[in-house]
Parts: sequence; C-alpha cells; structure tokens
Amino acid sequence: MPPAVRRSRQVVDDEEEEQRPRQRQRHDEPDSYDDAEEEEEEDDNDQVDSVDGLLIKKLVRYAMACDFNRVAIRRDGIKEKVLGDQGRAFRRVFEGAQQTLRSLFGMQMVELPVRDKVTKEEKPAKSQSKSVNSNAYVLVSVLPDAYRTSKIIAPSKILSDDDEAAFVAFYTMIISLIRINGGELSDPKLKRYLRRLNAETNSFHSTKTEDTLAKLQRQGYLVKNIDKDARQHSDEQEATTWLVGPRGKVEVSDEAIAGLVRAVWGEQSAELESRLQNSLNIQERDLPAHGADGVKGDDSRMDDVNGAADNGEGPSRRRSGRRRHAEEEEED
Repeated sequence: MPPAVRRSRQVVDDEEEEQRPRQRQRHDEPDSYDDAEEEEEEDDNDQVDSVDGLLIKKLVRYAMACDFNRVAIRRDGIKEKVLGDQGRAFRRVFEGAQQTLRSLFGMQMVELPVRDKVTKEEKPAKSQSKSVNSNAYVLVSVLPDAYRTSKIIAPSKILSDDDEAAFVAFYTMIISLIRINGGELSDPKLKRYLRRLNAETNSFHSTKTEDTLAKLQRQGYLVKNIDKDARQHSDEQEATTWLVGPRGKVEVSDEAIAGLVRAVWGEQSAELESRLQNSLNIQERDLPAHGADGVKGDDSRMDDVNGAADNGEGPSRRRSGRRRHAEEEEED
C-alpha cells in the first residue's frame, strides 16, 4: 500500500478515537445533571425541614409561655415573634406545633370563638364583617379525663396552689351564674351574688373584687357590656351587664357548669336535671326514680333556687334549718 494511503487511514482512525470519548461524555452529561438536581433538591428539603423544625419548637415555647400567663395566642403574635420573614410557612409550622403539643405535652391549640356583639354599634359591624375567625388560640388538654388532675396538669401563673384553686373557683362560679341566668347577668344581680358569697372579704391577697373582675375581663373570661342609651335614662349599674368571654366559653364548658351545680346541690334530682337541660347544652342523664339516699328530692329547695334566680339570693337559713330538723327526725 502506498505510504500516502496509510497515512490518511491513520489520520482518520485518530480522529474517530478522539470523537468516541467526546460522544460518550455527551451521553453521560444528562444523567450527571439529573443527579446534581436531585442532590440540590434534597439539600433544599433538608434545609426547609431544619428551618421548619426550629420554628415549630419556637412556636411550642411561645404557646406555652402565653398559656402560663393566661394570654391568648394570637396569629399576629405568632407571625411577629415566631415566624419573622417566614410568614408563608404559617400552616406548616402551626400543624407541626400541634403535633408536638399533642404527642409530648397532651395539649393542643384551639381557636377562641369570636366575641359576642351586643351593642347597637357592634351589631351592624358584625353583619358587614366577612371574617368569622378570631385568629386567637388557647391551649386545652387532650388527655383522658382520668389524667386531668392537678398533679399531672400544672396550673398557670400562680402564687400558690390554694390561690390557683380559689381563682379558678371564683371565675367558674361567676361563669356558671351567667350561663344559668340565660347567658347575661345584670351588674346589680352579680353584686348581690358576690355579697352572698362574701366575695368582698374573701379576696385574693387583699385584691378588691372589682380588680379581680377587671383581670377576668383582660384575660377573656368575662365581658362587661354597658348600654349607653340605657345609661342616659337610668343608673349605670342597671345599664351594665356581664357575659361570658371567649376564653371562658372554651375553658368552662356547659358540662363543667352542670357538674358544679350538681356538686353544690348535693343530691340527685330529676327536677334539677330538667332545669339544667333547659339552661345548658348538656347530655341527658339517666337518673333513678329516687335520690342517692333513697329519698325523693325536696321540691321546696327547688323553689328556693327559683327565688335565688330572681333576686340573687340563695336558699334561706330558715328553710335549711327545717331541712336539717326533718333529717334528724328521720334518723331517729
């Protein structure tokens, strides 16, 4: 073969060898790009998870701090103090915090109901308002009833266990009085109830009852409404009424109110259960034909309670004396 032909074949072979690795490299490039993109996505997901995890922990701490001070957990506060510039992650962080609260602490955030609109100025605003959410939350327990004890569920910000018990009993009693009086209680009638309970002297650390009521308003347990039109034509106390606040509706349920009334009443009574059914949204209870002690309930006590609902006074002492005398004769 002539030298020129050999030389040309060598040149062609060399060019083919150079092109083969280049083509192989071009075939390999799409896979390498895909792998790189997947790695970047995984890194981004890990970064998002780590950021969300920190925000979830921060929201859990913020919620528990608010509950400790009996302050509502507001959505604006979450955005400002927890999320910062991560406002779009609200739903993810909120749901993650709920899961953590349920699994670790036996609690969850529950949205507060919207405050009732009772004045003439507020009612038109209510009809024109499109939003039905309060955007405020409180922590409630999701533990079974058997575990809802003071030894397991620590109280909120207190000075002592006795003070906490007295404070809870005080606002529970007032909320119960408001609910069994149709959801609204005039200021003079509330004051008569408080005098009957000796609330002016049995105060918390020398705190006046008016100051305690104002504190309950700030914390959302009570709502004080003053009718401006009625105040112009009558006394301010007569124009003032008390209602149950959003936090009070969540923390003190109708079942809890019924339990308090039964405990104060002290005996099973079909008449009492009937009146509780009419006043509260509670489940119907099956009662025996007679009371727990085998004696039919005293209707006279029910009449005394009816009088108390009208004038803010409890059962008379004379009636209680007759009751005790009758029981002593039965024992003899």
